[in-house]
Amino acid sequence: MKKIKKFKINFRPRDIARMLKTTAQLTEVTPQIEEAVLREIARITPLVATAAMYETQAKDKFPAEMVAAPPDNWVAASAYIVTIGEGLEGDIRAARQRDETMITNILHAIAVEGLDQSANFVARLIADEAKDQDCEISRQQVIPSAAWTALFTMVPGDKIGVTLAGPDAFHPLYSSCGLVYWQPIKKRRK
Repeated sequence: MKKIKKFKINFRPRDIARMLKTTAQLTEVTPQIEEAVLREIARITPLVATAAMYETQAKDKFPAEMVAAPPDNWVAASAYIVTIGEGLEGDIRAARQRDETMITNILHAIAVEGLDQSANFVARLIADEAKDQDCEISRQQVIPSAAWTALFTMVPGDKIGVTLAGPDAFHPLYSSCGLVYWQPIKKRRK
């Protein structure tokens, strides 16, 4: 089991702006919105407390309830939990109470981007481990909420401050989980 805390993520303003177009239903991202995104990134970066934990198990030991649409030739799987902490939740709640819809949307987009980057960071670490075992990993898959109890048995999220907040929610809110399957690298014919 691996636990990583306080790893650095770089918020990508362009990706946050793209997400804003979808979540806030904007037709265009104005220079004022871009400026607000940059300002909020600078302000909230110290509030982000990244943490991740993951575990890899062989196919015969991996919990069956977490297996969903595996590739045919998988030999192991890694399950992970990531979080950016609860620092942004209060700011988002406060902006919502002040009826600052755009700031609320910007902060939410930043939080989702941070969570996505955290999951990608863990996937890269797992990919490096898999490569050392002559394997490659599948695309990241979401673990369905029905299997979260098994996930938390395998990967104790409380060690990084993540707990189940109900049947389909985590605490902190901006936490996520997933899995990747390990597959042997196909040898190329010469």
